[in-house]
Amino acid sequence: MFEARQRSDLRLDGMCSLDEIVFADHGFKGMTFRLYNPERDEWTIWWITDRDGVMQPPVMGRFDGTRGTFRGEDMDGDRPVQVVFDWQTAEPNAPRWSQAFSYDGGKSWETNWIMEFRRP
Repeated sequence: MFEARQRSDLRLDGMCSLDEIVFADHGFKGMTFRLYNPERDEWTIWWITDRDGVMQPPVMGRFDGTRGTFRGEDMDGDRPVQVVFDWQTAEPNAPRWSQAFSYDGGKSWETNWIMEFRRP
């Protein structure tokens, strides 16, 4: 477990969301860029770090009440992987995010990152 600091900003009347997360203990920063498509009621989310400056393949999905599920495909080294982000926002001042990978076409999932947010 480690601590990180995040700052967020909404643009285009809430259709675009940017956040920067500073992982001071690990010596890097990351940024999430989210874009909402109202016609499809769908968010597209990209991740970028200052380690390589490469925008990662997006995940796409939506919120249903206080839960958001976003899916995509990526590479883990040289292995293709399915990715799912899960947002739980039942507690507005303490949302929870997790990431899971599947290497077998979605038959099994391994959660490999959890972030629990707290507002000051």
